[in-house]
Amino acid sequence: MKGKIMCINASLHKVLLENNTIIDTRTRGKLRNQKVFPVVGDNVVVDINTKTIEKVEKRKNYLERPLIANIDKLLIVMSTSIPTFSTYLIDKFLIIAYANKIEPIIIITKMDMIKPKEKIEIKKYISYYRKIGVKVYVNTSVSKIKKEFKGSTVALCGQTGAGKSSLLNRIDASLKLKTGEISLSLGRGKHTTRLVELLEVNDGLIADTPGFSSLDINIDKKDIKTYYKDFKKPCKYRSCSHVKEDGCQIIKLVESGKIPTWRYENYIKFISEAK
Repeated sequence: MKGKIMCINASLHKVLLENNTIIDTRTRGKLRNQKVFPVVGDNVVVDINTKTIEKVEKRKNYLERPLIANIDKLLIVMSTSIPTFSTYLIDKFLIIAYANKIEPIIIITKMDMIKPKEKIEIKKYISYYRKIGVKVYVNTSVSKIKKEFKGSTVALCGQTGAGKSSLLNRIDASLKLKTGEISLSLGRGKHTTRLVELLEVNDGLIADTPGFSSLDINIDKKDIKTYYKDFKKPCKYRSCSHVKEDGCQIIKLVESGKIPTWRYENYIKFISEAK
């Protein structure tokens, strides 16, 4: 029978079966011999009689930090105030999401804590991200955000203190998260373990993880531009890096204001940081 791994603790694998029951399983010896090591989020085939995982299905994606597979959506939770709004972090998470075939969704929090002038600036960012095809919600749009969970495996990322716990409390009050802890620990206080777990929320699954501990973009420098959705205009040179080449169309779009300077400056930083 098919199922999905919800949690792994030592050699025990908790699997949600397609008949909506959860059982504890172990990995079959032949998989270990083949160096196939299941992770949370893996779609698997289970032998019900022996309660062993017989097969790990092909993964849509795989992240090492946190160790999880087959994420459908990444909610990028970004505060407008305390901690400060950062397009640099948003753009970094967008690259990570696109590189791993995950749909990014930006959630803006604490709009009620900023002045009218600051709101105008934040709305400009929101407008541009939507223009390039990224879904953006303000955290008060609870009904719209809830719909994103249905039938999907969702992970959250963002700054410490951005309001991830508060957001999940709004989506599912039964979680009773401690917002003062400023951690996505789903009611258990601060994490004392590196366990990753999937929990059922609003007809979908939410990844309860210790968080995205690494923000490194492990992508070849020349490939970063492919994850910038607004860098699609062809340049004079096919290999143009959009950094200082003569006649670069992207640089011209930046100079004309069609691509915001802040967006381009983030790109330049990513290029300089790339290995």
